[in-house]
Amino acid sequence: MPNSGSGSIPRRDWRRPISRTWAAWGTATPGSAATSPSGGRCWRRTISMRCTGMPRSISTGRSSSTTASAKFEFYESGGGVMGSSKVWYMDARARRFLESMAIKGRQIIERSGWLDRLKRGDIVAVKTHMGEAYNTGYLRPVIISAVVDLLKEKGLRPFVTDTTTMPYHPWISRTLAMDHLETANKNGFNQGTVGCPIVIADGWLGTDDVIVDLQGRGNYLKKQFVARAIADADALLSVAHFKGHPAGGYGGSIKNVGVGGASKRGKMNLHGALAGDKPVVDAKLCPGRSCEWWQVCEDCCPEGSIEVTDQGLEIDLESCIYCFACANLCVNMAGVKSIQRFDHLPALGRRIADSALAAMLTKEEGKAFFLNFAMDISPNCDCYGWTDTPIVNGLGILASYDPVAVDKACIDMMNAAPGLLNSEAEEFGALATGAKKLNLIKGKDIEAQVHGGAANGLGSAEYEIEAVSVDRSRAAIDALYSGVRAKKLKAMYANNHPLKGLDTASFGLPTEGVADPRYPKK
Repeated sequence: MPNSGSGSIPRRDWRRPISRTWAAWGTATPGSAATSPSGGRCWRRTISMRCTGMPRSISTGRSSSTTASAKFEFYESGGGVMGSSKVWYMDARARRFLESMAIKGRQIIERSGWLDRLKRGDIVAVKTHMGEAYNTGYLRPVIISAVVDLLKEKGLRPFVTDTTTMPYHPWISRTLAMDHLETANKNGFNQGTVGCPIVIADGWLGTDDVIVDLQGRGNYLKKQFVARAIADADALLSVAHFKGHPAGGYGGSIKNVGVGGASKRGKMNLHGALAGDKPVVDAKLCPGRSCEWWQVCEDCCPEGSIEVTDQGLEIDLESCIYCFACANLCVNMAGVKSIQRFDHLPALGRRIADSALAAMLTKEEGKAFFLNFAMDISPNCDCYGWTDTPIVNGLGILASYDPVAVDKACIDMMNAAPGLLNSEAEEFGALATGAKKLNLIKGKDIEAQVHGGAANGLGSAEYEIEAVSVDRSRAAIDALYSGVRAKKLKAMYANNHPLKGLDTASFGLPTEGVADPRYPKK
């Protein structure tokens, strides 16, 4: 049973591992080889599972006797999860009234049938990213409010949520719950704009969490800290902005839940801190106290592990807890790169997928759903204090019960699109259709999250797209335009008409060269 760091906490039955019915890994046996999607050969066995929106059985080439590197080589050669997941798709064009992306977001949820899986009164965590201070690329509050309205109309109890970030340094606008709420409010997110409470899911400092045992399924993680409000919610709706990411390669549904659903110490865990990872340090690059940030560099370390002298940098890696404060400061503020994050993408991406799996293990079958808004696709994440120009045009909204499939579909769709001029797509030679946009921009394979999610059973990298058009008969219309409001307005006009009694001709002339039969020239 998930528990807090201070001991076990009694929860409802759905929290018990037995409700997930994850079967133990079997042992590969000769003769059980199957052909992988890429044509290679792989060991195959079937495991039964009950996890968000997933098929009752999946096939995997993962064996408990193989090494981690062998498992990853197996997956990347075409092994891993077999079968495909459905991904619903609505394009990014708005050609007429009622084709707003906000309305499309509502409709793609309705058309999926996800709401039929929920019960009236269910508490729904609407997990999104409300943007770093001065970032301009995050999803607009109107998109979130439209989704919230839909949930409330169905008798559900939504709250919009995110979690605290790791480090304390000059870039700290979301480090405490108070910081995060102030930043969200400046970015347009509050109860008045989104229509429901905003909850920082891991509490004041980021330690309000539960520990989830991955039951041997993780690529790297054995246990993970999941933010308590997300773990305790009856259902989870991930509303993610698909874009690039400096460390994870890209950000989508897996990262929105895997990183955004983890508490502060959960983020430290998925970045390798609890496994002993440390920052990469090149002390000779440090200019010492001639750097204008040297005092902040010392002060930002919560462990007092850093000393900056006139000669350069001294850092005690034994006491370092790898909180990223100094690395972010050195790279993004000072521009020195004497201390850098050790984000080995193949490992980090798989840890993110493990963390997402931990969050899913707190949910009953079918009670999580994932939306990717593939628009304003900038090369970096919304946790930066700036937003670069998009690398491709907006693609639309993709949705699925499977976070791996919906992310993979977005990546493929992005790569199939032409890159945009005056963006990093042009700068890094990624303009051609078919070019692997973020691979070229980041200089590495960005699909580690997808690989990790398929390997640990989070989802499938195979998918089928179902295009969905707007159902204009069911489109959301604000009560302002309803028949009741229209009749009231008509009555008000009868008593106080805005034009009655005016000499309208005295206010201007008709359009040049066009006869207006209502107001003929005298």
